[in-house]
Amino acid sequence: MCFALLLCYKLHQRAAHVYSQAKRVHAFKDTVSSELSDEDMLKKLGDLMNESHYSCSVHYECSCPELEELVKICRDNGALGARFTGAGWGGCAVALVKESLVPQFIINLKEQFYQSRIDKGTISKNDLGLYVFASKPSSGAAIFRF
Repeated sequence: MCFALLLCYKLHQRAAHVYSQAKRVHAFKDTVSSELSDEDMLKKLGDLMNESHYSCSVHYECSCPELEELVKICRDNGALGARFTGAGWGGCAVALVKESLVPQFIINLKEQFYQSRIDKGTISKNDLGLYVFASKPSSGAAIFRF
């Protein structure tokens, strides 16, 4: 019975994901704080994002075919790293793209992923700006004490 629970709930595989993900978060922070060149830093951050996506998808099994397709399209179009984010089992994709490539990257995503969904009526062309947009990294949330 206990052995069957390990197989059914995949406890080792789930725990391996959680611990490796925590390790990647620390590695990401350390990389951003490092003195690597911009090129080396972006490469390392992209690799960490790709590893995270693989672990979420394979070890935690919280992806779906549409997100796998979207992540692949992101990588095929110049993303240094791409992964799904959000709550898992859905959510959205985030991609690390050099700023100079962003305009063409967005055009390619719209053509290679979203256009077929517009054609099928799954999404409205008018709403496309809600699905695909660029953002720049920032320091994130902070606590200010007065």
